[in-house]
Amino acid sequence: AGFSRKIAEAEIEVKAMEMTEHRVMAELAGGKNPGPASSMLKTCGTEIRQRLDEIAVETIAYYAGVEQRMAREPGSNVEPIGPADGLIFMPSYLNYRAASIYGGSNEVQRGIMAKLVLGL
Repeated sequence: AGFSRKIAEAEIEVKAMEMTEHRVMAELAGGKNPGPASSMLKTCGTEIRQRLDEIAVETIAYYAGVEQRMAREPGSNVEPIGPADGLIFMPSYLNYRAASIYGGSNEVQRGIMAKLVLGL
């Protein structure tokens, strides 16, 4: 898919998740149990975040592969290689790879959703 399409698809996923979150919050405010929606939000949220990080890394291309910890240090005089705004893209990408594992792996969350929704 083209880059513009990736961004559009990610925006649609974010909006869909936002609507689901509003629905869950309304149910909670009404004293209802959110059911499998909390597992779904965790799973979708981590996958969307990882996809957004992939898009961000793609925007800075080969600059993402350069280790630039010193350029990110507050007060450092080290000039970044490539766009300064892109300095956080690769660290974020690498850090959030774990998001689909901590808090219950996405596979475990899918199992919880299957049990709650399908009664398995």
